[in-house]
Order: sequence, then C-alpha cells, then structure tokens
Amino acid sequence: MKTENENISWELLAKDVSGELSAAEHLQLQKELSKNPDIEKQMKKLWGDAHYAQALKDIDTDSAWNNVRSQMQNNKIRNIKWLGAIAAVLLIAIASSVFFGIFSASPEITVITAQNTEKVTLPDGTVVDLNHGSQLTYEENFNSDIRKVKLVGEAFFDVTRNEEQPFVIETQQLTIEVLGTSFNVKAYNNTTESEVIVSSGKVSVNAKEIDYNVVLSAGDAANYSSVSNNLATRKVFTSNYKAWKTKEIDFDETPLPEVLKTIEETYHITIELDESIVIDDEIFGGSFSQHSLEHVLDAVCTTFNYKYEKQNGVYFIAPIQ
Repeated sequence: MKTENENISWELLAKDVSGELSAAEHLQLQKELSKNPDIEKQMKKLWGDAHYAQALKDIDTDSAWNNVRSQMQNNKIRNIKWLGAIAAVLLIAIASSVFFGIFSASPEITVITAQNTEKVTLPDGTVVDLNHGSQLTYEENFNSDIRKVKLVGEAFFDVTRNEEQPFVIETQQLTIEVLGTSFNVKAYNNTTESEVIVSSGKVSVNAKEIDYNVVLSAGDAANYSSVSNNLATRKVFTSNYKAWKTKEIDFDETPLPEVLKTIEETYHITIELDESIVIDDEIFGGSFSQHSLEHVLDAVCTTFNYKYEKQNGVYFIAPIQ
C-alpha cells in the first residue's frame, strides 16, 4: 500500500537537501523525522545521490549527512525563499533520477484468497494461480528492472520469459528467482516448511536464514525446514502437487497415507480415520480427472471396504461392519 507522510513539510525537506535550514527549522524537521524514520533514511540517500549527480564521483553519504547536520546545529546556514528551496530539490532530484522512487513509492496491488482459488494475470503476462488462504502482492509499476512479487500461501506460477527482467518471488523463508518457467510454491506463514516444485525450466531457490542456494530443473523440488534449518532437494515423480489447481490426480501404487493427504490438499478438506483403521501398509492405484470429491472418496473407500460420512465439516472414514 502507498504510504502517505502528511506530517512532513516539503519546504523543510527542500531546505534540508539544499543545506539552508535555520536552527529553528532544523529542530522542527528533526521532530517530524523522528515520527517518520523511513523518510529520514530516504533523505540520506537523496543527499548522497544528488551530490553524486553533481560532482560525478563517489562520496561518503553518511559523512555528507552528518556535515549538513553539524552546520545546522552551529547555525551556519542562511535562509532562502520557499520557492527557491522547492526548485532546488526538484532539480537535484531530476538530476539524480531518484525523486519518485523516494517520495512516492509505487502503490502495491494485493490479491487475497480465502476459501477459493483465483487466477491472476500480472502486467508482464505471467499467470499466477493462487490456492486457498493465499496472498500475492506486487507493485503497480511492475515492469521495472526486476519483476518482484511477495507470496504468502501457495501458488502455481507460469512466468513469461524475459531475460532482461528476472522474476523474483519473496516468501517468509525463501527468495526464488527465474527468467521464465512454471513451478509451484508453498510457503504459508506460521509453518516450519516451505516447498518449491518445478514443472518446466529452471528455478533458483535461496534459503534466507542460511543464505544457501540451489538450482532446480523440471521434476526437482526443494524443501526448506526452519526447524532443521536445512534446504534439501529431491525428485518428484507425479504432478499431484498441483492437483489443487488442475484436479488431475494420479496414484500409482501410492501409500494410502499419501493418498489421503493428497485428497485433503486437492479438495481442501480434513479426513479423520476410525481408531480401528491401520493404513501404514496399504497402497492404492487409480487416476482421476476433474472428478468430484465424492467420486474419489468412493473409489478409495470401496477398495479397502471402508465407508465415509461428513461430520461437522470433517470427512470421517470407518470400516464397513
């Protein structure tokens, strides 16, 4: 979201950059900046960029900033007209090409899903399918040097290729960078596990906490655990990880616990088993394309002589007596 800074005076900011604050104005601006630390940080950057543009050489921005503050505190400054101050800061900003990036951050667009999935097409043509309970955020000015989005939850990305503009996804635990490919990311907040699975192309995955990077190709997956603080890779032999999007499920001699987990994640339900059921050694085979939840559950339960019923929003499976 765009941040407004209504309590910051443009006149004082202009005079600060041009080094022409009075002592009284300096105290006033300090008070305003203390309530807006982000603006103070950006002002320091503007000061450095402006002098770089003028002098065409590297400078110590912190030193320059402290020097201006010292001059302010010693009252060795002169007054200028308000219009001149604004003109000065505008000229400096135009010369350094940082004005709009500093004082007017690009507005962000956020798409949030609750009990639904949603398809989002980004300005570059990239298509993002958002799973239940997910959030995607990107800047309105998306087609910059780096196409960057933030993800909370799960999404399948089909990224438009552009070698001049890398596509970067930021999650709580991972940074994912691609040029153009398709892959699934699962990164819900308040969980210890994050996962990336690649359908096509190559994806670079970096675990922020340990600053460790892996490159994945089609059929590869990376799992990060904040408990073990480890980023591990593995091979994926089915496309069931994206069944939540496609409703295409394929079980090939699959352990029954994995079958039930896939059904839960595909149809966003909870399954509970009667305490008499032991499924650790059971396996199941079958393919389902766009079938209803009831059809899939009927097939599984019939195979093992089970029955199911929905109780308080939970699908309860028990043996047929």
